[in-house]
Amino acid sequence: MSSARRLIILSLAMAALISVLFHQAAIGSARTIDLTPTSTLDRLATPVMPASPTSIDIGRMVYYINCMPCHGDKGQGLTDEWRAVWVEDHQDCWARGCHGGRRDDEGFPLSRTVPPVIGTGLARFQTVDALVDFLHQTQPPQHPGRLTNDDYQAVALFLLHENGRAVEATDRVDATGLIALSVGGLIVFGLGLAWLKRRSGRAAPR
Repeated sequence: MSSARRLIILSLAMAALISVLFHQAAIGSARTIDLTPTSTLDRLATPVMPASPTSIDIGRMVYYINCMPCHGDKGQGLTDEWRAVWVEDHQDCWARGCHGGRRDDEGFPLSRTVPPVIGTGLARFQTVDALVDFLHQTQPPQHPGRLTNDDYQAVALFLLHENGRAVEATDRVDATGLIALSVGGLIVFGLGLAWLKRRSGRAAPR
């Protein structure tokens, strides 16, 4: 075999080898690229209830319906960051027509400072009953005592649990019992959220 022919064969072999290496590198690179879209957390989404919810699960739903708008999705209080989650024309809770305490305001008067209820330990409440009594006397602020005793008990257990306190949550409730517990409030709150989200989609920036 002539040296010229050997050179041609060697060149073709090298070209084939380089082509294979590039092909494998491209496959490996493609496998490392994650094309899965990143989901956006909906902080106003309704909590998912298990089929046999514990008292803490029920308390989480009671909190969502009755407490979350003012105390935050993580119990952080009415912070600027939490108010920014709502649509623009609902972010100023004390604007005219809202909760500023004026005679023509539609909402109940709301304090400028709404404290956090999770992450504080709630140390002032030594027992579940003490927290239940406090909530019954003060919450919700526009109508204290409006919730049922079971609601107050459940949300107290939920708050203590979220604050790292040891609570009993072994009792389970038939899911059908939740109809009487919160379906009315959940429907109203859900419709309100849907309306706010529609307004958010239509609202033009100020």
